[in-house]
Amino acid sequence: MTTTRRRASQLGIAIGLGLLAAAATAQAGNPCIGDAKTTFTDCKADCKEAYQTAKDACLNRDHDCVEGCRAGRAECILNTNLDEDLTTCRNNLRAAKEDCHNGPPEELDGCIDGAQVTAFLCRRTARKTAKPAITACRVGFRACAKACPTVGDVVIDKVQCKIDAKNAYLGCKADCREAFLEQKDLCLNRDHACVEGCRAGRDSCRQQPEDDLDAAIASCNATKTAAVTQCENDHPPGSQELADCKTDAYVAAFQCRDQAREDAKPYFTACRAGFQACAEACPPAS
Repeated sequence: MTTTRRRASQLGIAIGLGLLAAAATAQAGNPCIGDAKTTFTDCKADCKEAYQTAKDACLNRDHDCVEGCRAGRAECILNTNLDEDLTTCRNNLRAAKEDCHNGPPEELDGCIDGAQVTAFLCRRTARKTAKPAITACRVGFRACAKACPTVGDVVIDKVQCKIDAKNAYLGCKADCREAFLEQKDLCLNRDHACVEGCRAGRDSCRQQPEDDLDAAIASCNATKTAAVTQCENDHPPGSQELADCKTDAYVAAFQCRDQAREDAKPYFTACRAGFQACAEACPPAS
C-alpha cells in the first residue's frame, strides 16, 4: 500500500507541476494520460508481486523459489502455442469481417454473425487442443512449488492467511485505480470530485442493464447445460454424433450470449454518453 500511495503522490506532483497547463486541450494520445496509464500498470504489477509474496508466506515457502516455478509454468504454457493459435483466430476474424464489409450491405449482419461463430469454434478448438499440455504445466508448477524450501514461522490458519492476502491485493488494485482516475481527471483539467460524481451516476445507470445482461447470460448457459445433457442421453459416448450435438449446443449458447450483449449495448452506450456529458461540464481542476 505504501508503494502505491508513493507512486500516486509522485505522479500527482509531476502532473501538477509540469502538465496541468496543457491539460485543458487534452485529446486522444495525451502523453499526460499515457504516463498515468503507465504508472497504473506498474502499480498493479506491484500489487500482484506483493500478493504472491504474501501468499507464499502463508504456505511457508521461499518466495524466490516459487517465483522460479511460476516462470517455469509461464514458459511451459507459452510452449503450447495457445497464444499463437488464438492470435490466428483473431486475425482470421478480422479478415472475415473486412470481407463482410466489402460484400452486399443487406448481408452484413448475417455475414459477421457467421464469422463470429467460426472464430468462436476456432478459439474453442485451440483451447481444447492446448488443455492437456496446460494441465501438465500446472501440475508441474504445483510439484515444483511444494518442493521449495520452508521459510518463516508456521502459519496456523493458511486458508484465512490467503484470504487476507487476496483482500489486501484487491484493496491495493482499488487504490491504484483511484490514483489513476484522479490523475486522469487532472490531465483533463477536470475537478476530480465532480467527475467521481459523474462516474457514480454512470455506475447507477449501468446497474439495471448489467443485472439484465447477467440474467440473460445465465439463462443462455443454463440452456446450454440442459442441451449438453440431452446430447449425452441421446448419443453414445465417444461418438461423432455426440460431439456434433455438443458443438451445436455450444454454438447456440455463444449466439445467445452474443445477442444478449448486443441487446444491452445501447443502454451502456447511453450511460457512457451521459457520463461524458456530465464530466465535460465539470469545473476545472483546483
